[in-house]
Amino acid sequence: MKKQRKRYYRDDDFLTKVGQRIREIRTTQGLTQTDLAFRCNDKDYSQINRVELGKVNFSVSYLSLIASALNVEPKDLLSPLNPQKGDKQLKY
Repeated sequence: MKKQRKRYYRDDDFLTKVGQRIREIRTTQGLTQTDLAFRCNDKDYSQINRVELGKVNFSVSYLSLIASALNVEPKDLLSPLNPQKGDKQLKY
């Protein structure tokens, strides 16, 4: 009998929203993906690109690193930049 693997959890909608928020803050600060990658000690921008596109299920530690590189609190990456009527804070 084969051992069943534990199901891997991934919330693509949440990852996309967090990625969009990171991009909003980064561009507001006039930073490129390469600039942010450098601040996060990454060799190139590809990881930042994948995060912003919601393609990678990154760790809380990496979220904290990105927040630090952007000089914001991690919680700031989980809420809309310019809340509009009806916008909800990202749920976690």
